[in-house]
Amino acid sequence: MKIKLLIAIIITLFISCEKTSSPDGRAQLRDAELSQRINRLEKKQIIILDSLQILKKKIESLN
Repeated sequence: MKIKLLIAIIITLFISCEKTSSPDGRAQLRDAELSQRINRLEKKQIIILDSLQILKKKIESLN
């Protein structure tokens, strides 16, 4: 009986030590997600700017 209780306590301790269980861990996860979103937006912005430059060159060549 004592061994089962000790095992349950140890498992509970491991589960409570996850990143999502502390404010700092949640902040780190949020910051990592925001960083990934910013990186994706920067890549999309580069693609848009490149497309605009191509369109500008095509328009200039027509004039």
